[in-house]
Amino acid sequence: MTRARATILCIDDHWSGLIGRKLLLEENGYRVLEAVDGLSGLNLFASHRVDAVILDYQMPGINGSVIAAEMKRLKAQVPILLLSAYGPLPQRKLQFVDQFLSKSQPPAVLLATLQDLLETRSKPFFYRWLDHWKSRNQVVTR
Repeated sequence: MTRARATILCIDDHWSGLIGRKLLLEENGYRVLEAVDGLSGLNLFASHRVDAVILDYQMPGINGSVIAAEMKRLKAQVPILLLSAYGPLPQRKLQFVDQFLSKSQPPAVLLATLQDLLETRSKPFFYRWLDHWKSRNQVVTR
C-alpha cells in the first residue's frame, strides 16, 4: 500500500514564486493547491483537506497574518509556514503561524521546515491534555 501524499496549500500573489514553489513541492512528492490571493486561499483551505499551508505575508488587500488567524480559527491543527521577502516580522504578526521563513532561504530549507511541520504537527490543546492525562494514568502491567 502506498503512503498518501501530503496536500500543501500555497498562497502567494507573485505568480513566479507561487509556480516555482509548486514545482519544487510536486517534484518532492507533495500534492499542491495554489491561490494567488488570501481570500481564494482561504476558500480552498475551507473546502479541501489540507495538511499544511505555505503563505506569503505581503499581499494586496489582506496580509498573511490575517489569513493565518482565520485559518487557525477554522482548522487549528493545520500547520502554517509564513514566508516574507521582508526582514523579521514583529511577534504579533507571527502569533497564528507555526513557522516563519525568509523567501531568500534556499529550497532545501523550505523543504526541511515543511517536513518538520508535517512530522510534528501541533495538536489542539484538548488532545495534548488528553495525551498527557493518559500517560499519567496508565497502569503498568507486567
